[in-house]
Amino acid sequence: MIQSSELPASDLLSDQLVANVFEQENIEFGIGHDDVFTPAVTLWAMVSQFLFSATGRSIKAAAGRVVSLYAQLEGRVIAQNAGNLCRAKAKIPVSALKKLTRSLAAQAELGAGRVDDLATPLEPDEVEQRLCPKTIAQIRSRPITGRLINVDGFTIDAPDTRANQKAYPQNPAQAEGIGFPILRCVGLVSMATGMLIDLASAPYSGKGSGETTLLHQLKDSLRPGDILIADSYYCTYWLICMCQMIGVDVVMKNHHKREDDPQGAHRISDKERTVAWLRPKKPTWMSKREYRKMPETLTMRLSDVATSDFNSRCDSFTIATTMLSIQQYPLDWLGSLYQGRWMIETDIESIKCTMGLEHLRSQSPEGLQRELWTGLFTYNLVRSKMLESARSSNRETRSLSFSETYQVLSTNWLLCACVGVSEPMKSASRGQSVSAVVGNRPGREEPRENKRRPKTIKLMKIPRSAFHAARAATSKIP
Repeated sequence: MIQSSELPASDLLSDQLVANVFEQENIEFGIGHDDVFTPAVTLWAMVSQFLFSATGRSIKAAAGRVVSLYAQLEGRVIAQNAGNLCRAKAKIPVSALKKLTRSLAAQAELGAGRVDDLATPLEPDEVEQRLCPKTIAQIRSRPITGRLINVDGFTIDAPDTRANQKAYPQNPAQAEGIGFPILRCVGLVSMATGMLIDLASAPYSGKGSGETTLLHQLKDSLRPGDILIADSYYCTYWLICMCQMIGVDVVMKNHHKREDDPQGAHRISDKERTVAWLRPKKPTWMSKREYRKMPETLTMRLSDVATSDFNSRCDSFTIATTMLSIQQYPLDWLGSLYQGRWMIETDIESIKCTMGLEHLRSQSPEGLQRELWTGLFTYNLVRSKMLESARSSNRETRSLSFSETYQVLSTNWLLCACVGVSEPMKSASRGQSVSAVVGNRPGREEPRENKRRPKTIKLMKIPRSAFHAARAATSKIP
């Protein structure tokens, strides 16, 4: 990416940005005349792994793409050395990948490759023209000064090695040696761009591994004026206090252990009221000094939202928000804003399923983090391409297909690196990436059922070592 301004995604990821991050992290290797794996080529190979699936994601396949790259660019044939690529990857710190990933998201929010933010109202004809989903059209009807940020958690698993099990133990409900190491992740995703703003990860269980704890670790990624949208799990007194101290408003489904219509609430209308939440007792994880800084009460607005979707599991639910002005933020607008939280579910599906991050491959904890953040960096690259395509075609970013853009980028990755990107190729790529539109689909059902049955085989219920020992003991050797 640094060596040529015509490599794919060079218009989104500037060579100066990459060079600055490499310099900040003191990344310097491959400086010899005949060295193959420079930092730039290594990063190129790492990203290429997440643009392919199955055997194309292996380290040997990535090394083979580097062989083809040098054959085309320099006219020389190099050895397909997967071991050298592994050693070069280990010299790219995880912190550098985090900076690159966050920088792409920041560029999108600041306007680099950006279409519009959700603060810009659209005329009715523009909404139809851009095939804008109804939810986003409703959100656009009110001016917003900050970012709309969705938050949610998910889990991914890793190879069953001793080091991985020690760092990320398996589900404690499973017998020892049966399960796989599990990472719990919590991500902040922009509702406007779909870019991953930041992510925190921890073991699946144990102290400091809960989703609320991980969200506390991401507070530095939040800015005054932002609006945080989350489900009821995050609707805790301490998280809301944290957001208010930063200057962030929250829109969350009311926690199921809190009353939706408590006594003493100030009635605004038949469907809305304000209530004062009292500060709970000091939790064990909080110091006395931090506890004294917490406000003794929180003034919250509770709004009852009716669900018109026949697939919904309930007829109505209650939203808890710190946005108290009913004139500036009416009930219908809050309902649409919370409905937009569903977008993060499809974003997580793109990360885990489309990009294949659900099952990591690295054999060490450090390698798992490097693999995870390389995949997230690639995810933001794809999202950046979607922003570029949306801008060129005057469409709403969220109405474009992530899967098709991902396929276009992966198909042209090696080709563009070898022959350069011509203007016809750029035009064809942009046109192809916006041809699949996922616009307004009212009443769409999302059943968690599959018609195709998986191939059933007998499940292993004891550790593999014990399994082989038992088979060896029962086998008859003639």
